[in-house]
Amino acid sequence: MSLKARAQEKVERAGISNYSFDQDILVMCGNRYTIELCECGEPECDGVRLRKNATAIGRVLQ
Repeated sequence: MSLKARAQEKVERAGISNYSFDQDILVMCGNRYTIELCECGEPECDGVRLRKNATAIGRVLQ
């Protein structure tokens, strides 16, 4: 399963329906998140880390 598919599953499992993807960037509520592989090893970890994309924030403020 791709990281994008895992991220989509994670978002839907959280009950969020208002999201989209801009290539490999997850967009929720106007915030952009980079999808990364998580290798923390925690038993409950689904292998996906969402990191707020700060470069997109800078573009919005300009």
